[in-house]
Amino acid sequence: MNKYPAPTEIIKFKGIFDMELLYKTMRNWLTRKDYYFEEPTYKCKPNPLGGKEDEITWKSYRKETDYFKFWIVIDFHTWERKDIEVIEKGKKKKMNQARMTIYINSYVESDWQGRWNKSPFLAWLNNLYEKYIIKPEIDNIYTDKLYYYVFKLHNITKECLGMQAKGSEYGDVW
Repeated sequence: MNKYPAPTEIIKFKGIFDMELLYKTMRNWLTRKDYYFEEPTYKCKPNPLGGKEDEITWKSYRKETDYFKFWIVIDFHTWERKDIEVIEKGKKKKMNQARMTIYINSYVESDWQGRWNKSPFLAWLNNLYEKYIIKPEIDNIYTDKLYYYVFKLHNITKECLGMQAKGSEYGDVW
């Protein structure tokens, strides 16, 4: 099993936002794109200076083919998160105020079923196959496709936070 990483997307934000809406929007996008979703880490620590510090990790994968699997790992980190009430369109709404950083890491995993690791000879053949035969396909098709999925998720997240990212110059490539 080899991992071929795509570029990491980073979002840094400070201000007022709706954490519940952000959570739902990102999770719905992942499930609509047929990603299996899990949340292995959720830490919420009180800050002695006020507010809370959150560390959240999401891991999601999608079986692209019988040989390739797409992974998206999202790390949220908030500092000084406080619950506040905001009047929006004449109604009170509960929102959050915080500093936040979101890291969206992704990679393509090959031979995710472990079919080519049953013997040293098969592992050697798999290494040869990936390095010399399908390397252009991995770089130009699968890693590129995953990058555009992550870029779309990045734009949707920025739209949800109100960070002036309406749409994308790339459109819907994949």
